[in-house]
Amino acid sequence: MRPRTTRPALVLVVLLGAACYRAQVGGVGSHRRAVDAILDASPMDQVHFGVLALDARTGRTLYARNPNRKFVPASNQKILVTSAAVSLLGADFRYETSLWAAGPVRDGTLEGDLVLVGSGDPTLSDRFWDSGETALAGLADSVRARGLVRVTGRLIVDVSLWDSASVGPTWEVEDLGFAYGSTGGAFAIDEGEVRLVVSGGLAPGEPAEVTWTPVGTDEYVVSRLTTWPADSTRRVRPSYLPESRRLVVEGHVPAGAVDTLSFAQRDPVRQASAALARAFAAADVEIDGGADIAWEAGEIVGPGCRTGALRECPDAAPVAALRSPPLLEIVEGILEPSQNWMTEQLLRTLGAERGEGGSWEEGAEVVRRFLVETVGVDSLDIAPRDGSGLSAYNLVTPRAIVAVLRFMAASPTAAGYRAALAEPGEEGSTLERRLPELQGRLFGKTGTISNVNSLSGYLVGDNGRDIVFSILSNGSGLPSGRVRAAIDDVVSVLARKE
Repeated sequence: MRPRTTRPALVLVVLLGAACYRAQVGGVGSHRRAVDAILDASPMDQVHFGVLALDARTGRTLYARNPNRKFVPASNQKILVTSAAVSLLGADFRYETSLWAAGPVRDGTLEGDLVLVGSGDPTLSDRFWDSGETALAGLADSVRARGLVRVTGRLIVDVSLWDSASVGPTWEVEDLGFAYGSTGGAFAIDEGEVRLVVSGGLAPGEPAEVTWTPVGTDEYVVSRLTTWPADSTRRVRPSYLPESRRLVVEGHVPAGAVDTLSFAQRDPVRQASAALARAFAAADVEIDGGADIAWEAGEIVGPGCRTGALRECPDAAPVAALRSPPLLEIVEGILEPSQNWMTEQLLRTLGAERGEGGSWEEGAEVVRRFLVETVGVDSLDIAPRDGSGLSAYNLVTPRAIVAVLRFMAASPTAAGYRAALAEPGEEGSTLERRLPELQGRLFGKTGTISNVNSLSGYLVGDNGRDIVFSILSNGSGLPSGRVRAAIDDVVSVLARKE
């Protein structure tokens, strides 16, 4: 995570409670006419738009169009989840992935099982480490440094904190093979992705070479790639085979070409567990009983301890742990690049920490309760189904998103949350190449899935006025770039003086 830079202050004052706010249709005359001219012109007149922009200090409506109608938000869904997480868990919340000795340790030998307790930490990747494998190597080296060189039992990965589902309940099958549709679990690394380096052979017809990271189970990736002529186009298709738990890649690679590709692991807990076992082998810590995964709480480990309750077992002791960066830094890693996998991990964390369990359903219910009971959003304005916004079943109104943004602007973490949003010109953010004239004045969250584009956030107008806004569009049937350009034009209008 790159260091934060100093950003101009943006102070938002909330004068009206979200629960009693109802936006009228229309807005300030000059803004209304200019925005209407953009959205009513062909082909935007065929797109469903919901827009709400308020003067943050007074609460006055600057522009409103369908503010109380529900839209699929795409990645604007991340605003709902991250605001709930920061508010309920705290900006300084940290994940801890801990190792426990279930049994006595004598002369460097653990007479029992070595248990890793998964917490769903989303930071075990090159976004915060050199790589996920590097994080696991550090954990194994810490164990070796404490003098533990042998485990007579097993290496057990306890993932009972969450249910074992790995796919969002309303996701499309087509998305699951790609990095943006990566799935997770209570112990997973590298943001649920597998990174392949594919190299074409010297001549057409030769097999293409494939290497991958993280390296988990043996022969996890099966290559059926062949070499085509050097002037051909690369084509690589992934297929996950659940019966054999193999990722098969088929297609062709130009002769002499070398490319790096990312796909979804699709078996993240097993791959991370196998990578952990490799890390212990590399650190010369011998595991007599091999590695295993405990999916359910209550399984016996060591001399009578149970999964899900290692901390309460008198025969278990902590050995080493990995702690994540604070939550607000994780949220920055989510919002600026619009990282899907980390958001889903965060949603299930909310279910485990504030609900009845680490599931998508529980996490979504925690978010819903927070929005309704704490923020004051109308319960009919939201229908959360996942964390990232990949699901087309999520629904939210522009006025709900504006209410959440106003709530966060009045919270103790207002400055940090604003800084976690994307900005024009900010390297690696989704606004890096958009609205350059608003650099230092726009702090937003973008959103894109098929026929859906959105942008919501905070804006400083030309006259210094602070604005909070949400722009949602559905059913465009147009190239995303064309709809994004119209959305950017609307933001530019909102920034102008009246």
